[in-house]
Amino acid sequence: MCMNCGCGKPDDRHGNPDNITREDLERAARANGQSLDEAVRNIDETSHSTRAGSSESTGSSQSMQS
Repeated sequence: MCMNCGCGKPDDRHGNPDNITREDLERAARANGQSLDEAVRNIDETSHSTRAGSSESTGSSQSMQS
């Protein structure tokens, strides 16, 4: 789905470069030596902690690489 709109088409930006695709997530995962699942899990955990008002790290198993 452009991963953020919920349409079910993971590779379609719908003509808007701001929409997130599977390719974007895969590229971000590779940049940090993570699997796609790890990157998605980290995004989900961070999203939950952000909504809860916390800016603290969620303690994920993979830290960002410089």
